[in-house]
Amino acid sequence: MTLLTAGDREQHYFICSQALDEVMEAQSLAVKSEVVLSPTCWELCEQEQIQTKLLGGKRSLKVLRMEHRSGSERQDAAGRFDQHAKMRHLERIRHRRPALIMSSDPTVAARLKKHIPAAALRKMDEDVPLHLWSELRPVTSLFVQLQFSAEASLLDLRRGLSNANRIISAILSPHKGEINKSLLFDKGCTFLCVLGLSGAKLQHESIHALESALQIVSMCSASLRKLEAVSVGVTSGTVFCGLCGHPERAEHTVIGHKVNLAARLMVHYPRLVSCDEATYTASRLPGYFFKELPETKLKGVTNPGHIYQYVGITEKRIFDMGLTKERSDYGPLLGREVEIDLFERSLKAYEALGQPHILAYVGILGSGKSHLLTELAFLGQAARHRVVTVELTEANVRQPFSAIRMLVARALGLQAGETCEDRQRTLQAKLQGAIEESRYCLLNDIFLVKFAIPDKIRKMHDTPRKRELHLTCTQVLQKTLGGEFGIFVIDNAHFIDPASWIIMWPVLQSVTLFMVMSLAPGHERTESFFKAAADSTMSQRISCLHLEELKPAAVVQKACRDLGVVSIPRDLARFLIQRSSGIPYYCEELLRCLRCNNMLLFRTGRQDKEAEDDWEGLVASAVEASHLVSATSSSSAGNNSGRVCTIRPDVSLETTVLPATLKEIALAELDRITLMKQTVLKFAAIIGPVFTTQLLAHILPTCIRQQMNYLLDVLVGDNIIKWLKNTGVPRDVQDAREGPATSQQAGSGAERPSMSEEPTEWRAGVLAFCAPLLREAAYELWPERQRANAQRKCAAFLEKHAHKCRSCHGGDFVAFHRFAVPSPQDGEDCQGSADEDDWHSWEALVLAGEQLKKDRTHTPEGSANALQQQQAFSEEELRASERFPPEGEGTTAQPSRTEEKEGGECSCKCEAIIESVLVPLARHYVAIGNAPRAFYYLLECAAAYLHVSNSYMALMKLNEAEALRNSMEKTATALDCFEEATFFSLKGEVCCNLGRVKLAKKMTRRALSLLKKRFPQTRAGAFVKSLWERFQGALCAPNRRTPSLPPEARRKKLAWKLQQTRCLSLLGHLYSLEGTSGGRRFSRLAALMKANTDRRMDSAREEDSHSANCLCIPPLLSVS
Repeated sequence: MTLLTAGDREQHYFICSQALDEVMEAQSLAVKSEVVLSPTCWELCEQEQIQTKLLGGKRSLKVLRMEHRSGSERQDAAGRFDQHAKMRHLERIRHRRPALIMSSDPTVAARLKKHIPAAALRKMDEDVPLHLWSELRPVTSLFVQLQFSAEASLLDLRRGLSNANRIISAILSPHKGEINKSLLFDKGCTFLCVLGLSGAKLQHESIHALESALQIVSMCSASLRKLEAVSVGVTSGTVFCGLCGHPERAEHTVIGHKVNLAARLMVHYPRLVSCDEATYTASRLPGYFFKELPETKLKGVTNPGHIYQYVGITEKRIFDMGLTKERSDYGPLLGREVEIDLFERSLKAYEALGQPHILAYVGILGSGKSHLLTELAFLGQAARHRVVTVELTEANVRQPFSAIRMLVARALGLQAGETCEDRQRTLQAKLQGAIEESRYCLLNDIFLVKFAIPDKIRKMHDTPRKRELHLTCTQVLQKTLGGEFGIFVIDNAHFIDPASWIIMWPVLQSVTLFMVMSLAPGHERTESFFKAAADSTMSQRISCLHLEELKPAAVVQKACRDLGVVSIPRDLARFLIQRSSGIPYYCEELLRCLRCNNMLLFRTGRQDKEAEDDWEGLVASAVEASHLVSATSSSSAGNNSGRVCTIRPDVSLETTVLPATLKEIALAELDRITLMKQTVLKFAAIIGPVFTTQLLAHILPTCIRQQMNYLLDVLVGDNIIKWLKNTGVPRDVQDAREGPATSQQAGSGAERPSMSEEPTEWRAGVLAFCAPLLREAAYELWPERQRANAQRKCAAFLEKHAHKCRSCHGGDFVAFHRFAVPSPQDGEDCQGSADEDDWHSWEALVLAGEQLKKDRTHTPEGSANALQQQQAFSEEELRASERFPPEGEGTTAQPSRTEEKEGGECSCKCEAIIESVLVPLARHYVAIGNAPRAFYYLLECAAAYLHVSNSYMALMKLNEAEALRNSMEKTATALDCFEEATFFSLKGEVCCNLGRVKLAKKMTRRALSLLKKRFPQTRAGAFVKSLWERFQGALCAPNRRTPSLPPEARRKKLAWKLQQTRCLSLLGHLYSLEGTSGGRRFSRLAALMKANTDRRMDSAREEDSHSANCLCIPPLLSVS
């Protein structure tokens, strides 16, 4: 056996032996469900117990059958194995192997660490707990295969592997990529390389991977001896990143469909850099960088999609790299009036006075720089100017003189399809008089021409030759930029290569020209323009303008334009405004994701006729009333032929998965902070956009909880999260002036507390994420099982507070709900604990709920300009039933309980508790997959919203419950009869509040039927039922005792009676609205049935004094 070691900073070892070669040969002979033994393996087996067959022409053997061992033989073998395992058992210290920490020589430990992947070392250095290492993370995988010739010796193979490891590591390290795994096979080797692991995510990752693949092919082909072929497969997607295997022999690796696909591409497309469709799309590179490959069957992969070869910048395209963005056909660019006005004013000054000007528009990724330059190029052409456009990519930075080549070629009209002689004639004609004839040869390498080289130039040394080249390029550039070639537009000017920049920058400051360019912050070129614009001598010549985020009105208009509709729902508008943060590309990707997942519905015209009198029609009417109309489309808003967009009824925008493109951008921002801070953010993301420190401390591991105060302060200082309010101060730091700096002080630049200070308590307060995308990206990093465990902890904490506030006397919102349906809260005090910590938790949850309600209902400033006022909609309007005229003589709207107690000694906090407790509980249980508990809390949410007189949100929560109920029916999940009755009862109340009397009767009757309390539908039935109820009322003696029942059964019976009396009260009210003799008859019957039910309920209540103390009966509708 031979051990080969390769690498410098990171080392990989390979094992070479005849036995390994035999195993690989045996593996190639095996098919599905077969076992093939190599010759060496067969020699080590107990041959008398195995029946084999020699494969024709080979030394390998196929296993046909084996003799079964007896029970004693199996136990004896297991005992020997256990004894051997105990001898080799390693006592682990946390997650470090003893060899790394017990060596007295630090160089030995450092040498051992070279064999550990960099991603694992980063987590070890920050003491991230071992069970939190695993993530579901979007990465880019490269499988590199090096095939050596059959004549390569072991020495050649050793040198080749060492050099290949060094070359690949050097190419990947600037992009924070690493070699994760090395696999040796016959006369070759495979490297699994990964970009985007924990703490190493960068923007433009797909571009980095593709360019790195090309460099690996080029450098390995040129540097490695006896190398026959290099093949690279590149894929992008979400994979499992973490530990696999036994804890004492775990391997930090990546596993997933995309990793397998990269391996298949490497094998089935040899000698190429091949990539999948996801990588092609994520790179956002022009199509001429790629070549589509023919389809082929890939082993173990179904529907791989389109496969592309990455060719990079070829000679054919080297002169043809203009703007690739297309101008919108729907009108001018939205939200960029200031930028366009600056362009038009500067262009007029250039035309009239000949004033040179360079306009530099600076914006982050996705801010719309390319679209803006496309619009400005169109305006320049409309003003009868010739516009020369150039689009640079990151690959141009590594190509000397590429920016000058493309700019001059586009200006002079050099064509990619021209012959060398044609380009020479064009250069001589256009540059006549600008440079000497003897210097044309210096342009040979730049413009791919073959001018004759004079002896004077040929004999020059490198330094004088470079000096002459720079002088010639300067003269060419002065002729091109200062001539009559029009307006110059350069997209992504921050990618100008260094060789071109040294020549271009002085020319740009001296010649008379009009140039427009886009830049990204954080680049050297961008800083140079900022300094020049701030210089008083250059400020008249150079202007730098930051691209601000789009206003909310522009986001709504853009959404309507991109979807081709005249209106969108208010919930969709709020979702786009909050998630996109005003960045156009984010808005486009969110809309694309919604459309690809069929979450949006489109129809033509508004519904003039009244909606059908069913539940679906009621939901549709509510959604219709919440529509916003784009200001640009307001003139056609009343036209029934205009398309409108709606959200599918079973879709919740709050649980929408983040698009892969936006997730990568958010993770690139997240990976700028330390891994320990990322871990805290991941736990906070599970709670929600707003979270309390008490709940966060409850779900954090103990080793991280001790550092929570410090980590939160640092995150606040980094503007990742923000304090809403501190609701309490730890008892060990009562004097904030003398104790550690508060989070507000940390955010303002005050000294942060040291991690060595371990507070005995955490600071009580409420925090919120500054960027919603960052929270969603952190949330989606969790593996499903670990996320479910954390959500169970959240649910256990929140369930203690899932009740009415003290001013409403506590209790469930669905009366005695927890007693009618088994719950984790069984037997607990409805009003919560009087413990001080629980009281602080309650106050913090109330504050969090108020912020969540504000985020849900607040229309951002400025968005009102994008709406038609007559179609504006709010929950308060629906509470008053103004959008839904009643069918009867009046409405049933009730004043809000928060308004009733306004100004009182203690106002109702139930609405805040709904947002911070009940809604998250339903969301957690849906994510966990516990449908019955999710349905339980959706009913609580609906009842709570009715409790605070918010019928619109009750309607939405019941709609969510409807979708969940349908899914439970498909999976044959049993639904408790009481819950189903409560579901229809709440539907009846919502319909009643919204004036749908007929539908309310239907829902309430069905609820009574489920509660085993049938209500007649005919007058004859009502007459007979009235006689029966009077007879029953006479039998109900005031002091008659009911049969003794266990406490649980009595409380469950009480819950059923309460639900019956509520339905009867509602039904009596509905019939009283008819104003007819039949309606009055049914109303009196409902009142009689309610009175009998109340008497039975009173007798049951007397037997359960505890339940009577806890009982809180919701106010019932009066019966006329």
